[in-house]
Amino acid sequence: MKRIFAGLAVLLLAACSNDTDLPEASGKGTLRSINAIPTAGEVAFLIEERRIGTMRYTDSTASVRYDDLDYTFNFDTLVAGDAGVTRFARQALKVVANTDYTFLLTGSVANPVVTLFEDEEREFDEAETVFAAKFVHASASTGALDYYFADPATPPAPGEQVATLSNGAISTAADFPEGDYVLTVTTAGDHLDVVYESATTSFTARDTRFIALFDGDANDTAPHIAEIVPVAGPAVSLRDPNYPARVEFINLSMELGATDIYNDEALSSRLIENHAFLDVEAEIEVATGDNTFYYTPTGDTAAVLLEGVLSAIAGTRYRYYANGVSPDFNFNFLIPDRQPLETMARLTMYHGSNNFATLDLYIVDPGEPIDDVFPARFGIPPGAQTIDAALEAGSYDVYVTEFNDKTVLAGPYRIDVVLGDIVDFAVVDAVDPATLDALFFSGGPTP
Repeated sequence: MKRIFAGLAVLLLAACSNDTDLPEASGKGTLRSINAIPTAGEVAFLIEERRIGTMRYTDSTASVRYDDLDYTFNFDTLVAGDAGVTRFARQALKVVANTDYTFLLTGSVANPVVTLFEDEEREFDEAETVFAAKFVHASASTGALDYYFADPATPPAPGEQVATLSNGAISTAADFPEGDYVLTVTTAGDHLDVVYESATTSFTARDTRFIALFDGDANDTAPHIAEIVPVAGPAVSLRDPNYPARVEFINLSMELGATDIYNDEALSSRLIENHAFLDVEAEIEVATGDNTFYYTPTGDTAAVLLEGVLSAIAGTRYRYYANGVSPDFNFNFLIPDRQPLETMARLTMYHGSNNFATLDLYIVDPGEPIDDVFPARFGIPPGAQTIDAALEAGSYDVYVTEFNDKTVLAGPYRIDVVLGDIVDFAVVDAVDPATLDALFFSGGPTP
């Protein structure tokens, strides 16, 4: 009835009014949002109820232009157990024509902070050879910071910083000639206390960039990362090259047996020794760029059983699986999402079996049979990682079956989770080839 009444009220108002009573736009403004909440998961940014874009931590939405009218901008995310998405923050704004707005989302989902920054829209002439940069302090773990932005041959020096910012602040725009730059961030007032340093990065003319510093999360090896957010085009991640990538090796091939792993063709540089079936090795650092790994029988360099390449990005944490059966061994690497979220517990499974093809995954209440239950994830091919399942706090039983078949191959595994937990496991071959087993990396079953 409320919806009908509101609709009738609008009709009656329209019948008694003329077009001059309605707001009219005289121009447009530009808007975007940056997500600096590491525990929020994917956040939707909306103008009223129209979605502008979605953003994970350190992401930004594309810049969009809207009429200079009054709006409420909303932020939604998925909270386990809620029907649909949950609205956790909003910001009212009267858009002014030819104004550029940036919404910076910080804090937490439980206690969000929306900081709004505005500036005049910048238009560049075709002959200009400069770009504009605004620097953003989105690192919750640090105090005031100095930002140095210069060519690679110019080290930080007292008084040469381009901005000094507190957490949640954005600098005013400044013009820089196009060319190569290094971003160095230090503790305010101490140019030698380097918090973050980028690799040399090229910047082209006639665009405005937001250069934001964030805390690294559980997926990063570095304590801080930076993002370049242009007014037009995709964002670019700037990793600190002083923090190499790390790799976690896991052997899921029973027939591969115990191996040594080398990172050179001459087999003189051994990374891992006696890497047996179901072994999960501690992370090791690897060089940025292409890394080739060679698996040989433990203590024997006469034959290479498996060879694989990883193109590593600095600061990234990888997982590297050995799979397959003789002689067709293979490898698979991925970047698991290790970041806890305050809005849910998460469960994810990797299909690491060499004996079974497509699988289904069931997550049910304790003691509940799966006979009349639809799988939480179905049709999982070999070598695939499932999309996360969002769970409320509580207890669950986990089962694995073949695709479209209720015969249990693995499980039940009883898990107890609280918000922020990550249940991360691989389904693996068992000694009995008619069944499967599970190798848990985090959030294992209750003893």
